Amino acid sequence: MPAVNPEILIWARKTAGLDLNEAAKKLGFQDSKRSTAVDKLTRLEVGDKDPTRNQLYKMSAAYHQPLLVFYLSEPPQKGDRGEDFRTLPQRTQDRKGNARLDLLIRDIKAAQNLVKGLLEEEGHEPLEFVNSASVSQGIEAVAQDIAMTLNFDLDTFRKKRPIRDAFSYLRERIESNGIFVLLKSDLGSHHTTIPVDVFRGFVFADPLAPFIVINRQDAVSAWSFTALHETAHLWLGVSSISGIWGETEIEVFCNRVAGEILLPSAELLEAEFKFEASINGIVDQIKSFADARNISGGMVTYGLKLQNRISESLWQVLQSKSAQDAIQQKESMRARQKSRDGGPSFYAVRRHQLGSALIGLAKQFVDSGQLTPSKAGVVLGVKPINVYPLLNPDYFEARN
Repeated sequence: MPAVNPEILIWARKTAGLDLNEAAKKLGFQDSKRSTAVDKLTRLEVGDKDPTRNQLYKMSAAYHQPLLVFYLSEPPQKGDRGEDFRTLPQRTQDRKGNARLDLLIRDIKAAQNLVKGLLEEEGHEPLEFVNSASVSQGIEAVAQDIAMTLNFDLDTFRKKRPIRDAFSYLRERIESNGIFVLLKSDLGSHHTTIPVDVFRGFVFADPLAPFIVINRQDAVSAWSFTALHETAHLWLGVSSISGIWGETEIEVFCNRVAGEILLPSAELLEAEFKFEASINGIVDQIKSFADARNISGGMVTYGLKLQNRISESLWQVLQSKSAQDAIQQKESMRARQKSRDGGPSFYAVRRHQLGSALIGLAKQFVDSGQLTPSKAGVVLGVKPINVYPLLNPDYFEARN
């Protein structure tokens, strides 16, 4: 019997979204007179040859799996990811993106399990608002309860500038209630980026350690809507993956709850738009309206569609325009960051992605000795050597 079950090798490769050609290239296999690079990998996967330790190290890195996984007796079962509310194209079209999403969910779930264990040891009580609502209560009732629980003030949100500050205000309100909000879109490097077309956000509706993950590849103007959409999932007690403008009952409900908090339907109903204008003219009107309220144009057009003020076909055109604007916004932001001297440090970027709630909790338990650097690395998604600099910015950045 081989030291490594060949089925593990196949499972790990497919989980990473790689075909044989792609995997052989990433692993550094070369064609020879006797066999091709693919043939060499295939021999390992059918059990004709055992992988060397060095090959397993390379597979661990290329497939984004811990080395110990390759010594399991059989491929691990797929973990609970909650309900998948994405539309069919999002689930099937981007093979690599979906494989990376599975790995990201696995990593966040591992972090969430560790955090939950720490909170249990500390005797924390379950959060009462998780699974406290139902669709039958209605959109306005759930929206009001969320806003009151978070102590969220719409006027304060709208006055924040730039728009990142508005999101930061909302994030702080959410996290102050025991919810962890992360901005994640890759597996640790830009080479593994997961586009918004694959997922917009997901949530673990755990009553002790709820985690919300927002795809930071989305436009900054869309982050607040996604944060509240996933928060609505928490109120319903539904762990899930969300796409863009889902069509199921729960997704539409959560969309409308988030919309009601950020842009009350009565306010939108009173807003005047000149729909007889050109498409660009309509887009400019909506953008101006959205920018003044620190929300996305896509959210405004979605609200107009729900109020039957625009047709399905016009909505599709406007959504396409909004998506293009989001891409341009991201490109402009990258250009501005590159123009700065050096840009933000690795640690500054990671702190922003992880959020102050998770950083603060990890620091508390590392400082007390209840969390080792290795486990803290799992919680924070970094190598153990990076844990202390990440958690102690004043000390380490002062030294540099």
